[in-house]
Amino acid sequence: MTFLLRNQLVLLALVPAVVLSLSACIPPETDGLPADQTSAASPAASTSPTATAEQADSPPADPPQTTSTPAATPQAPTAPAQPTAVEPTDSPTSGSQPVRSPEPRETAVAPPQDPIIVSWVPSGPIAADDPVSGQRYLMLQQFQCDALAQSVEGAADAAVWQAGAAVCQALQTGDDDHWQEASVAVARTPRIPQKQCLEFRVAATSALLVSQYRSNPGRIFTAEPGPGEACPRQLLGLTVVDEDLRAVVGMPRASGPASGGTIVRLDGYYVRVGDILMDGVSTVPDIVAGGGDYQTLYLRMPPADGRKSIRISITDTAEVAGTVTFFYDDSAVLGSTPSPANEPSPPRP
Repeated sequence: MTFLLRNQLVLLALVPAVVLSLSACIPPETDGLPADQTSAASPAASTSPTATAEQADSPPADPPQTTSTPAATPQAPTAPAQPTAVEPTDSPTSGSQPVRSPEPRETAVAPPQDPIIVSWVPSGPIAADDPVSGQRYLMLQQFQCDALAQSVEGAADAAVWQAGAAVCQALQTGDDDHWQEASVAVARTPRIPQKQCLEFRVAATSALLVSQYRSNPGRIFTAEPGPGEACPRQLLGLTVVDEDLRAVVGMPRASGPASGGTIVRLDGYYVRVGDILMDGVSTVPDIVAGGGDYQTLYLRMPPADGRKSIRISITDTAEVAGTVTFFYDDSAVLGSTPSPANEPSPPRP
């Protein structure tokens, strides 16, 4: 009886050992448990059956004091990292084609601009033996800028020629500083009457070119002679003069007795009179004075020979426009002549 009881006790002691052995073969479920609890279960699973039997013979120990551990707060699932936008490399394992580094762009260079064609001073007409203004004009026309600037130093009419010389130099160099100097010189030029045709043309051309440069800063100009002539050759009027070649005042029109002998002055601009026509017929007039290059021409009128008037025209080395008319009137009375100091100067021929 005693033996049977002992055997039953042994069997009862072996039952837990068998259960533990079987549980050791089954992997513990660790899903959802903290890491410390998972590791704590490992020693119990490795306990030998002998130790378990010994524990069964020994009186049961006090249950271990357990400290309640707060349940771990489940972590929010972390979003998968997004790939960074990186250019694919030239790696041989990459399935995409290698991307070449962009070549540096070449800076666009503006094509060179063509020079602007501008009109320079036209021909005078002038000659080497022309009066002083003509000589200056000739230097300007031939781009003798420095020579012109030196020749007018101290002259009463230097301003207009200095402006022309400054513009002349700016055209040659294209330098902005020279154009600024030309602009200042043009602003200092006084108003030139149109009857001073050479000076008037220099002032007008200089002002026009400075204006063109302001509208096209930095551009290069190429100057070409302007069309026409600075002083168009034309016959503008007829003035009665006395024996001293002074203009007679108080006459509404150029007239004189039918007997002839009245001295007249041909007003206008001409270089050298080649032919004198009266009523369209070439004649050989009685020349009182003048007749050379750029000289005012004075004629003595022939008798009327039954005519009421005579229409006068001239020819030159170039065409001369205009005609003037002399009237025969026996009632015409010559007026008094002005003193030389008050006599207006005739238009420059």
